[in-house]
Amino acid sequence: MLAAMRTATISVDSVLAQAQAKLASSTQQSTSATQSADTEALGKISPVLAQVQERIAAQAQTVTASLSALGSFKSGLADLGTAAKGLGMLSSSSTPEAIQSALAKLVTAYNATLKAGAAVGGDAGVGRTERALAKAIDALDTPRGNLARLGIARQQDGQLALDSNALGKAVAGGAAGVADALSTLGDSRAGASTQALADDGRLSDYLARLDKRSQALKDQQAAVLSTANKLSQINSASSSLSAMALAAYRNAG
Repeated sequence: MLAAMRTATISVDSVLAQAQAKLASSTQQSTSATQSADTEALGKISPVLAQVQERIAAQAQTVTASLSALGSFKSGLADLGTAAKGLGMLSSSSTPEAIQSALAKLVTAYNATLKAGAAVGGDAGVGRTERALAKAIDALDTPRGNLARLGIARQQDGQLALDSNALGKAVAGGAAGVADALSTLGDSRAGASTQALADDGRLSDYLARLDKRSQALKDQQAAVLSTANKLSQINSASSSLSAMALAAYRNAG
């Protein structure tokens, strides 16, 4: 029951992370269009302010892209945690079909997580998290070649591939032993995912710093637009005064 509750919790985390990533991507697209219009309007008031706005907009787009990528990585970690818990629930009574299905889900989630991590960048503790996940795989490769015997192959890019035939032979030779080994792998992976997703972890800290930076850039953009609006009002008032002075001059003549 407790395991089911934990699995449900991670699934909710996954949905939330996916929604946040999608929202960040959608916001980036709509914001880009708005910023382009703002920059064009600013150019008519003050070319200098337009250049400042353009630089801020570029920085904001970079931060938004990072937030989106980090959201996808967190979503991948949550899905990996769910798959890992499923693998950890294998036992000596698990059927060959259940073993095959659980390992296939883990491999798919692991590869998706690595792909998402590559888009995040060097900071955010992504590298540390990926090393922890890889370490769990390496621990299972004892004695050497044990991974291949269980149907798990590591590709050159770090991703995993599942050899169903090799796994089937291993299960046929001793399903209980295979289930026990994969269960240990699942527990280790679940622990690494949980630790990476912790509120006090580096990923959460990096996300908070990105949010803060994003808000600071929005404040800067608002300040630029406010300044431009004031300049526009001054220019408009000045033009009106000039027109009035010219009219008075003509009338006096």
